[in-house]
Amino acid sequence: MANKKSNPLAGYYRAPKMYTVIPTGGKYYNDDVIDWPETGELPIFPMTAKDEMIMKNPDALLNGEAVCQVITSCIPCIKNARKMISNDVDTLLIAIQGATYGDDIKVTGPCPECKHDNEGVASVENCLDGMLSVQEDYLVKTDSGLSISVRPFLYENTIQAGIANFKTSRSLQALQQIDDEYEQLEAFNKNFMAIAGLNFSLIVNAVSSISGKLPDGEDFVVTDSESITEFLNNCDATIGKQIETEITEINKLGVNKTFKLQCEECDEVYEKEIAFDPVNFSTAS
Repeated sequence: MANKKSNPLAGYYRAPKMYTVIPTGGKYYNDDVIDWPETGELPIFPMTAKDEMIMKNPDALLNGEAVCQVITSCIPCIKNARKMISNDVDTLLIAIQGATYGDDIKVTGPCPECKHDNEGVASVENCLDGMLSVQEDYLVKTDSGLSISVRPFLYENTIQAGIANFKTSRSLQALQQIDDEYEQLEAFNKNFMAIAGLNFSLIVNAVSSISGKLPDGEDFVVTDSESITEFLNNCDATIGKQIETEITEINKLGVNKTFKLQCEECDEVYEKEIAFDPVNFSTAS
């Protein structure tokens, strides 16, 4: 059998443009998710023309397939982006944006004092350098003596939430076409319950274990989702609020997304969150 002829264009294939760590440091993953490099840093390749086309597919963006495919393309050691923590996925998307379009990110936003629209240029490198690490475990201590272990959202949970929010938004828009007030109220309540159910399921998925002491002093640890769900359905609302607050703070960790703008009109200095939206990758720089 003849040897396959080598492609003379192989020398022009893309190469990694940057390397980065991720907020979790890989603490949550086994080899089925990441084939971890010995250096501890992930090589980031720029997107291909095919990747760019995938990122312009609305359906693929909504169901997460576009982001997962592009991450696998640009970071070959990532095997399953859906099973990654959302904080890590955000970091990788920012790194891919930097590797593809350069370090500059345009940031715009109105001044809170005079409402004048201002513009500045943030740096992908600075965002990555200001990364805040995500720990392996976070505990919520209740007044009743329980210790509730929570973790950040998986990307697949974020995808599910995005799809549900999209469907709910479409349903709410359709309410405007309903003339009957009773039907409109009934449909609104249905959507409200759907949103509440979604938020509840996200909290359940973020709780990994609950530990405490039985009346006889014996220690216990609960890890099965059925028991955790039953507890969260019946516990005091303040406990649910504690968990939700902790998860919100965890999900803020990762890359630094804040950028200071100075107003051209009144000199007010204010912070604007940088929007790293995959939909606008090609126009962000």
